[in-house]
Amino acid sequence: MRIHCLICLLIVGGAAWAQEERAIDNFAGVGVRAMGMGGAFVGVADDYTATYWNPAGLAQIDRREVHVGLLRNSRENTSTFNGTSAGSELSNTRFGSLGFVYPYPVYRGSLVFSVGFKRIKDFDWSLRQTGLDAVDSLYVDHRFQHEGELSLSSVAVAVDVSPSLSLGLALGVAGGGDEASNAFSWEDQNDLYTERRFLATDTFSDDYSSSWYTTLGAMVRFPRAQPRLRLGAAMSTSVGQEVRYVFRGSPDGYNRIDYDDGTTLNSDSEEIRGRYQVALPLSFSLGGSYAPLPGLLLAGGVHFAEWSQSEYEGETDQQLRADTAFERQYRDVMRYHLGVEWQVPAVALDLRAGFYTDPLPFVGPRDPDPFTADPPIRIVEDRQFFTLGGGLLLDEVVQVNLAWARGKSTQVEENVSGLETNVLREEHVLTRLFVGVAYHF
Repeated sequence: MRIHCLICLLIVGGAAWAQEERAIDNFAGVGVRAMGMGGAFVGVADDYTATYWNPAGLAQIDRREVHVGLLRNSRENTSTFNGTSAGSELSNTRFGSLGFVYPYPVYRGSLVFSVGFKRIKDFDWSLRQTGLDAVDSLYVDHRFQHEGELSLSSVAVAVDVSPSLSLGLALGVAGGGDEASNAFSWEDQNDLYTERRFLATDTFSDDYSSSWYTTLGAMVRFPRAQPRLRLGAAMSTSVGQEVRYVFRGSPDGYNRIDYDDGTTLNSDSEEIRGRYQVALPLSFSLGGSYAPLPGLLLAGGVHFAEWSQSEYEGETDQQLRADTAFERQYRDVMRYHLGVEWQVPAVALDLRAGFYTDPLPFVGPRDPDPFTADPPIRIVEDRQFFTLGGGLLLDEVVQVNLAWARGKSTQVEENVSGLETNVLREEHVLTRLFVGVAYHF
């Protein structure tokens, strides 16, 4: 039954665990105040995180600022495979951002510099898939997990080019890593084969080598001092991201087979190294904010990226990685952001709330073969997040911010083989907690 095991791995396991390119989308949320307002910050951008949202906003800062932020993610994924449910959880705490802003004294207008680090993409993800496979009548118990991030270290400058118009440029280096682990188990519960259980494990260690990342921004403010209306725009681009990976697993597709007679067949694991490059498209952001009353701020924005225009470049290994057909398997997406902030009268307290959409760009099917029988992934509920936040000013120099975001999504994908179809439904719930402190002097 060696051939059966390989077919089982490719059909049952391969279609389930072949994941999308992690460097695409996976927005992590940047800035505590920004995320408390639902990420509607392109038209606000008046703290250190403007280096990500809109570097032109730095021109609004007139005091030196040291900024530190932390981020905690908690993910829950409830899956249903052919009617059988299972769950998985993954949580971690990491640095969200660390930066310094320096306004340089000028005779007229504003000239501001900043330098720092921020987490821009979140690779964390997990899935447990259990149930009876409709194709081979084997009971499966598969577990998959990703842990990692993409971070951006950058320097930025903003300058007033007129009383109402500011321009900004952020130049940085993006890099990070992803650790993925997969564990497969197939069990013959109906005594159909001479094998009783198939087991397989493998891991991927991805190193996202440093690549240049640039953001250009512009902001219009009316009036310049204490503006009631602000309009912002930003454009971001990155040089091709090189990914160096190490695969550790069995070249035969399995690590162990347990037979009905009690004997066992083991297979040694091997290590395979490779690399590839992924070129990402330009992304664009537009936003605005308006203060209809003293202490009340309304904000909104959109972010657009043509992910279907991504492409792989350079050396690739089609057997393991870099085999995505972006124009077929990805869709272009637009994020919408809405936020509000209210400064409580007579108290140095800000209350915030927001909402944003974060559409899933990968719609499959996972097999890039244009003649595959698998349909595209059906997005039942796209990602939508509600946010809350607050800020407290201490002694007029220390700003403490807190933000909470919670969102969910549901998707269904099918794997077709002959007359049988496997159906996997995933319900994701993501909760994020942001904590930040800024010192102004």
